[in-house]
Amino acid sequence: MACVPAPRYHGAMSFDAPFLLMGARDYAHACWRTQLYPPDLPPEWRFIFYSHRYPAILMPARAWGFAPERLSLWESEAPPSFRMVLEVSDRALERFLALGVWPQPLIAGCVVRVTRQIGSLMPRLKALARVLPVAVDVRGAAEGLAATLSGIGVGLCGRPADGRIPSGPFAVSLIEAGDRALLGQALTALLAAPASQGRALFFSEPKSAIRSLEEAQWLASLLGESH
Repeated sequence: MACVPAPRYHGAMSFDAPFLLMGARDYAHACWRTQLYPPDLPPEWRFIFYSHRYPAILMPARAWGFAPERLSLWESEAPPSFRMVLEVSDRALERFLALGVWPQPLIAGCVVRVTRQIGSLMPRLKALARVLPVAVDVRGAAEGLAATLSGIGVGLCGRPADGRIPSGPFAVSLIEAGDRALLGQALTALLAAPASQGRALFFSEPKSAIRSLEEAQWLASLLGESH
């Protein structure tokens, strides 16, 4: 494996993500060792394989450990068109904010998973939205939350299984189970979303993610809207 290059950081995010990003959550699932990756592929080459086959990924915080050098290594391994959306929990938001800037154009945005009262997070979300497209994933979102988040430049993740459509400047939809009806609903909602900072669709259930992702790419290619 090549040496880790020096991090290449920039100032404010330019918000020039492709129109519709599609990918899976993470790339190192155990079931993919036979489902996706060649049996003789070394583990350290799996990200290279994934990034040259699919256009985007939702990367959990545990996969890169808040280590900027890890992001820079992935940037050097992925093709120029590949995009990554970083996932972070609400409890790690302060730590995430402390990083300040991220490699461009690799990092297309951030999904913040919220498990507690969101009111106390608003100042941090607003600060993060100044430098990076942000969407919040909240289970059982209260009425009016989408408008409140949009007012500070933050999106609310769509979850087709819950009947929720994406909203805000960074429109992201998350699908867990492989369901073609949900896929159609998610694509329709994303294409209709007036998002100025990009749109993204991610599949998080490992066993069905690859099949669902490839179906989504095929369907979106018919519509001429994927990158």
